[in-house]
Amino acid sequence: MPSRYIKSVAIILFLLLTALEQIPQGIAASSRPPLITSDMERPEFWIKKIKNPTDQLLTPEEVEKMNEENLRKKDLHLFTIKDLKEDWTEEEIISFLNEDWEDFGTTGEVGYGRSEASPGESFRNELRNNLNRKAIKGSNRMFFGLVVKRTDIRVFPTDEPSPRPEGFDRFQHSSISPGSPIGIYHFSQDKGWAYVQAQMIRGWIRTDHLAIVKERSEVVAYEGAKDRLVVTGNFIHVFGDPSFQQSLFPSQMGDSFPLLGIPGEIKMRNSCYIISIPWREADGQLTFRKGYVRQDEDVHRGFLSYTQANLARQAFKMLNHPYGWGDKLGGRDCSRLIMDLFRAFGILMPRNSKEQARVGVDLDRVKGKSSREKGKVLDQAIPLATTLRLPGHIMLYLGRDKGRHYVIHSLWGIQGPEKVETIGKVVVSDLSLGSKGPNGSLLDRVTDIRTIGPISQIQKEK
Repeated sequence: MPSRYIKSVAIILFLLLTALEQIPQGIAASSRPPLITSDMERPEFWIKKIKNPTDQLLTPEEVEKMNEENLRKKDLHLFTIKDLKEDWTEEEIISFLNEDWEDFGTTGEVGYGRSEASPGESFRNELRNNLNRKAIKGSNRMFFGLVVKRTDIRVFPTDEPSPRPEGFDRFQHSSISPGSPIGIYHFSQDKGWAYVQAQMIRGWIRTDHLAIVKERSEVVAYEGAKDRLVVTGNFIHVFGDPSFQQSLFPSQMGDSFPLLGIPGEIKMRNSCYIISIPWREADGQLTFRKGYVRQDEDVHRGFLSYTQANLARQAFKMLNHPYGWGDKLGGRDCSRLIMDLFRAFGILMPRNSKEQARVGVDLDRVKGKSSREKGKVLDQAIPLATTLRLPGHIMLYLGRDKGRHYVIHSLWGIQGPEKVETIGKVVVSDLSLGSKGPNGSLLDRVTDIRTIGPISQIQKEK
């Protein structure tokens, strides 16, 4: 277990990386879980176990059809800007704000603010006032825009954290990537925050981290551009000049941008990809500029082919990446790993693990079944295209080795016999992990097993 001093140093390093907008490189240090060899931490180990790993599980047309079906499922809370309605009543927006307040603003179980002090009435009043309810009219026209830099989406319009005992900030929803389309419901009283609907979540983002368009069609066209450069690396850099001197922002796996030029097409001193990036002008309006990506960066023209081999290689690019609740400090939590992985294939996934476990084909109702019965279900699952969920956590199934089932997941910690053993990164583990703790093993606690693939393929596997 790392000492408190080592943890403090890691946090300081994370903050420095974030301030400099550098790409995190896997600071969280912990030995690999039991029963894991170095070979198991390589994608080829798992690919070799698969009969036809390069066979396509879903065609691009099937992926698109699945996305459309999931967008119609209200319980997944997925949205596209083109389908968002423009006019919202006061009652509708107030109901959203009330829902947030009831879920996060009234609890007394944790501290608020960086000092983790009890939530005083002055803090509550300041937060409540900044929600700016009085400015909401009877009828409200939604604005539309694009995010211009990697930023946080918050439960409330504040950077002040609401730490849980383990340090997770309850006011943090997620990070949101540059180029993400948003609809804007409302602005905070201090005008520093916008209350937005993103594709997978609703919350507050910094006003100066977005640019507003005059017509929704500009955002729809940007989002719908077919020729796109997809980020397939863990993180990459986007530059503002072809000589790579002006670093604009880091971009993570699954992000994509309209492609303007590819290496070799245009005579330039440095061969590179040219992409269209959103830009915020001084008046807050949206314009587009050119972004430049090095030729040797881990990117792909268009979404990847949905195969088990590609899934394995993508998942293992995130191995050892630091855990970060809501992506704080450049980290990834368990559901963000799943979302980013499938985004690289053009598959839309919700942000929440509970909702992610509603995507795909339910192999069997395993909740309440024994570990032995769950293992039999896993024996019929498609490795690397199957998610496993337990309350508060989600994992990607890798396959079986010597009778044991293995997963890759972003794991904060596991309950041991006496205390939580901190892991704090993306790891490979078998599903017996946690068996010595009071809550049982990961497999004991699995409630959902879902395969992201066609029913015909699953039946063939059986």
